[in-house]
Amino acid sequence: MTTWSIAPSGRWLLNGGEPTFLLADTVWAAFGGPTENEWLDHLELRRRQGFNALLISVLPIEHDRSTGTRSPYALRDGAVDFGAGDPDYWTVAERMLAQARERGFTPMLVLLWNNFVPGTWGSRLTPDHVLSAEQTDTYVRETVARFRRFDPIWIVSGDDDLDDETALERYSSVAALLREVAPEQLVTWHDTPTARMPQPLADGGLVDVHALQSGHNEAWETLPADLTRYYSALEVARPIMNLEPCYEGLGRFRGAARHSAADVRRASWTGVVSGAAAGLGYGAHGVWSWHRRGEGFSAEDVHGAPFPFSVAAAFPGAEDVAYLRRVVDGERLWGLDAAPDLLGSEPSGAVAGRTADGAIAVYAPTPFALTLAIPDADGLEVNVHDLAARRPDAARWSPVDGGIRLEQSEFTGDALFVLRRAGSEGDR
Repeated sequence: MTTWSIAPSGRWLLNGGEPTFLLADTVWAAFGGPTENEWLDHLELRRRQGFNALLISVLPIEHDRSTGTRSPYALRDGAVDFGAGDPDYWTVAERMLAQARERGFTPMLVLLWNNFVPGTWGSRLTPDHVLSAEQTDTYVRETVARFRRFDPIWIVSGDDDLDDETALERYSSVAALLREVAPEQLVTWHDTPTARMPQPLADGGLVDVHALQSGHNEAWETLPADLTRYYSALEVARPIMNLEPCYEGLGRFRGAARHSAADVRRASWTGVVSGAAAGLGYGAHGVWSWHRRGEGFSAEDVHGAPFPFSVAAAFPGAEDVAYLRRVVDGERLWGLDAAPDLLGSEPSGAVAGRTADGAIAVYAPTPFALTLAIPDADGLEVNVHDLAARRPDAARWSPVDGGIRLEQSEFTGDALFVLRRAGSEGDR
């Protein structure tokens, strides 16, 4: 069984004591969706691709749900009754997690999607699903007792704005309970693209890893860097990951377009190079809700109809983010921090980052020449990756006044440049 911990620097994750990039597939509805054979096939696909974690909501996401999924509860007299749902839900969930662990996956389990918590936007959509404080305490204790042996990373909140005191109090009580009943396991929170975890909470003892959502809206290109900048500036250094960049195939701008594999690459790499370099979540629209052909979907007016899960599982973006993990681990880029001083005003959206041992990464979303403020080019080695083709390429560069010039790459997609002094080693 693999165990995740935090490096002494506080900025990246260790798996079994070794620096490792966490790459999670988003299967929020896993406990209520797949058959056993579907689940095993999906695990094998993602294992072969290089994923090592799974994002799962323990309870159904009521406002974003495909109609065929199962539930562990029913509504009785306008309230959640955990004794009236699918009697096999919890047994199936335990079996699914055992099968995932056998294949090397770490479950990342959301305990309370926001619609189960008072004071949230989700609770206003589905008020009958709000749990009382007593229900919450009992549910969390029972869930941890049931799933703790699978060594999960616990996610306290789901898609929350983190701006309501009542909700923050409820989430904080759950995080404190996790410290009591699962003290050795990591804790994070999942929030919305507009959320900023309040500084006293972010620097306190109820979170181990910052898990951002740059999301799917009009700012999907810039939020990965903007959110990472906020959390990097906090007093306590923590690993940062973007658990929800734009989902491949998800509708955006209310029917105007859908996010492509290229969008996912841009959002993912922008966040990683800007400092969200501990891990990444990937979502395919249809896999996360485990959507079947012909089913309804509760948020079709917002996100567009999902693709059947078997179609969405084959989207090319999964291979792109798997290549991202191979590059980060292979190039030892886990500790990247944003380095805006290296690039001047850059209209293409290129971003630069630097590791503690001096390695530099530059993400270029489009092929233009870039000038970096690196005055000493002696002993510099430059690698470049063609990210759309998922392969290394040959970099061309030269010294110029005040720095070096990375010549325009000779492929039309996005690129990652990695610059390192000859003989330098990654910081572990």
